[in-house]
Parts: sequence; C-alpha cells; structure tokens
Amino acid sequence: MINIGYSIQLKEAVLKKVLQGNKPHHEIAKELGVGRSTIGKWLREYKQNGSIKLKSKEKRPKDWTAEERISAIIKIGSMTADERTAWCLKNGIFIHNLDQWKKDAISAIIPKANKEQIEEHKNLKKEIVALKKDLSRKDKALAETAALLVLKKKPRKSGWSQRTIDQSRRQKNCAEIDFRGL
Repeated sequence: MINIGYSIQLKEAVLKKVLQGNKPHHEIAKELGVGRSTIGKWLREYKQNGSIKLKSKEKRPKDWTAEERISAIIKIGSMTADERTAWCLKNGIFIHNLDQWKKDAISAIIPKANKEQIEEHKNLKKEIVALKKDLSRKDKALAETAALLVLKKKPRKSGWSQRTIDQSRRQKNCAEIDFRGL
C-alpha cells in the first residue's frame, strides 16, 4: 500500500466503524482503501491517547507565503546572530532560507527592464541569428566555388610547366631587344 497522509475525518470514520465491531478490520480496510496495519496503528494510538494525532508536518520553507516571508525578514532584521539562529530553529527554517527570501524581496522591488528594451533585445537576437545563418551559407558557397576552381584547372603536360614556357618566351623576347643602346 502506498504511504499517503490520511485526513483526520477519514481516520475518525475508520475508527468509528472499527469500534462499532460490526465488521472485521480487514473488511473495513478493503472497503475504505486503508491498510490493515494502518488501522491497527490508529486503534492503538486511540486507545493510548484517547484521540487521533494527525501526522505532524512541519511547515517547509517553500510552504511559507510571501507575507510570512516578509514578516520573518522584518522580525530577524534587528536580531543578533544567536537570536536569529534560535528563531530559525524554532520556526523550522534555515538562515540561508531567510537570506534567499531577502534577495527575492529586493529583486522584486527593483524595476524590471521596460517592454521597449526587451523588444529591442529580442530583435537584436533575431538579427544575430539571421546574420550567422547568412554567414554560414556564404562560407559554404565560397568553399564550393574554391573546390570548383581547383577542379577546373587544366592538367599540364608532363615535364613542362607554364612558368618554363613563360621563361623561354621572355628569354627570346629579351634577346631580340638591343639593350646596348640604352
């Protein structure tokens, strides 16, 4: 059976049926969806104390309302460190919870950026994304063009290079020019 917290009304109803004695415990347990051992525990507790205790759940820090948090911050504001620690122990919270609540309260008071600044920031982000996308597209196009240019070059005849041909032509042209007259 799953361990869940039962309401005081359900506990009282179960105990009332058990104490009437019309049905055995296991039938009542099956009928109401409560474990037999749980009913036995409630019955023992009732016989010992004369009443049923709800599970004592201490208030967790996240269960505190905003008003309670602000009130706590104000209360501990003028306390010494020892008094603050004692107050936290008494109320079931830690000092770091109070510090966080104080930061949250201060950040709530500070005005947020106005809508125009937020809208401008969103537009700039969109523009940056578009520019990065465009740059990526252009980089790919440039790489493809470079690859095509490399493939487009004509293969040279073995033994002859373009530079060798150009040098021989230059030598021929230089030989025809008469430099002595200069």
